[in-house]
Amino acid sequence: MNDAVHAYFGGLGSAALSPTFALSAFFTIVVAFVYHWAIARPRFGRRPMMGGGSHSSGAAPDLQELRSRVAAMESASANALQSVGFVRFNAFPDVGSELSYALAVVDRNGNGFVVSSIYSREEVRTYAKSVTRFVADKEMGAEERAALDLAKERTGKPR
Repeated sequence: MNDAVHAYFGGLGSAALSPTFALSAFFTIVVAFVYHWAIARPRFGRRPMMGGGSHSSGAAPDLQELRSRVAAMESASANALQSVGFVRFNAFPDVGSELSYALAVVDRNGNGFVVSSIYSREEVRTYAKSVTRFVADKEMGAEERAALDLAKERTGKPR
């Protein structure tokens, strides 16, 4: 092994003296320098210091911007479907394992949908109902109402 390492580095010495090696090393250094100054430095340059830095003018506007962004996110989250109620049940007495279900998904204001799936030995039927302010657009079964009530509890709204 020592002979192989010695032969490798011995041959490398004569290659390092060749003009091709010198030119490629020079261009590699130039490309690294240009990349650093032209691309990496502007993109990943100095970042503001966190907490107690010496920046006197940057802290207050950044904090105000964060507060306004958080407020915008909180107001937008009211319209996000975020509360879920799920109820499994047996739709028919001869079918076990609670393969039927009702799923209610609503936002903070009670707008969303209810999907129910009724399983029997011969077929499966799926129904969807729109919900506005916790009231469905079609008549709901007891299980669908229970799923919507679960979703309503998770929004924090009173029954």
